[in-house]
Amino acid sequence: MTALRVWLTVFAAAFAADLLTKQWAVSHADVVVFNNRPSQLPLRLSMSIAAIVVAWLLAWLASFRGLGRQWGLWAGCGLLVAGVLGNGISSLLWRRGIPDFISVGGGWAWNLADFEIALGMTGGLLSVIVSAFVLYGREKMS
Repeated sequence: MTALRVWLTVFAAAFAADLLTKQWAVSHADVVVFNNRPSQLPLRLSMSIAAIVVAWLLAWLASFRGLGRQWGLWAGCGLLVAGVLGNGISSLLWRRGIPDFISVGGGWAWNLADFEIALGMTGGLLSVIVSAFVLYGREKMS
């Protein structure tokens, strides 16, 4: 499986899941908070392109350093971009704003895209870090 295929699969699944859960929440949930900030779609597109470029550079550097293929990095990038773009177009799809319906405590409500962004960034970077520690451990044992 190529890095592009990993990224596209994760992106498509996460993007669809985000939009479908928002539609379900708007139609069925008892409490939905609408975040009516502007879409900032051009900024979100730029951020997504930057995330893909950074992922590519990290994957190249990891490969160059002998860390192997970075599937976790590409999966994380797919989640991150899906979340960023999902929230970016949500305010265009729902007039009242971006639907937030998952209580995370402290009066905060998120949607699936917010979790995708957090998990994508964290998971993608952690996969590179773990790979580096594994390689370091192998080199120390040799």
